[in-house]
Amino acid sequence: MENKFLDLIMLANGLQVVRKVETSKEIHKIESVPLDKKNETTREELKKSLVEESQKLKQWEESFEKWSSSNAKKMAKLVLDESKAEAKMTSYSSKRERVREEIARLEIEQDGLAKKIVELEREKNMLTDTRHMIETQTEKKLFQQKTEKAKILDNIQKIGIELSSAQDAKEINDESDTDKADIIAKRTQQIATEIEEKERDLECPVCFEICSPPIYMCHLSHQICKQCCPKVKVCPQCRQPYRKHRQRHKEKEKTSNQLQILYKNMKDLLENG
Repeated sequence: MENKFLDLIMLANGLQVVRKVETSKEIHKIESVPLDKKNETTREELKKSLVEESQKLKQWEESFEKWSSSNAKKMAKLVLDESKAEAKMTSYSSKRERVREEIARLEIEQDGLAKKIVELEREKNMLTDTRHMIETQTEKKLFQQKTEKAKILDNIQKIGIELSSAQDAKEINDESDTDKADIIAKRTQQIATEIEEKERDLECPVCFEICSPPIYMCHLSHQICKQCCPKVKVCPQCRQPYRKHRQRHKEKEKTSNQLQILYKNMKDLLENG
């Protein structure tokens, strides 16, 4: 574009030189015409025309000079703006290329992270399965240990009660009839008190009946009888939901067994005196 503009300026300057040469030739021709009356008028008219054309030429030159100067400034500004635009385009192209490289790097990193996530998810699932298995085994083991402990405690309680009954019987046989009646009354009252305490301890919070094995409980160890357990979903005392697999209350079942022994002792004591 700049070269075309320069060519246009050079062409205009060339036309100006040619026009001046042609004007000079016209003047020379007019001056060389023989002076006579007929040609005198023609010559004057030609001179007048020449002056008018020369003025037009001068006006054209001035106008062209202004236009040429204005366009030269515009062209210089356009060339400068074009250069700046090209520099910006180069800069943005470089930036875009760097962004593309960064995106490619991030995509590779993303793929690597996705693989690690999959591996960690698989490892987590394996650890979770192992934990569940250990929890199940631990729960079973604890249940077995508690059951064995309850049996041992129950046996100890039975032996203690039987020993106490044997001792009472011996004391009764050794005492006189009057003392024997007092001892029986005292022992009956003691057994009745124990029975009352254990019955209160075994009372179902739903039906208020005495619980008998199997006795169930919530995870906070609140008992419930076997008749009411299937009918409720939350513990009536703490309002906590029951677990899917209902837990047996071994301590309360042991208490229930002790209560049955007390019932038997009371019956024997009343019948045999």
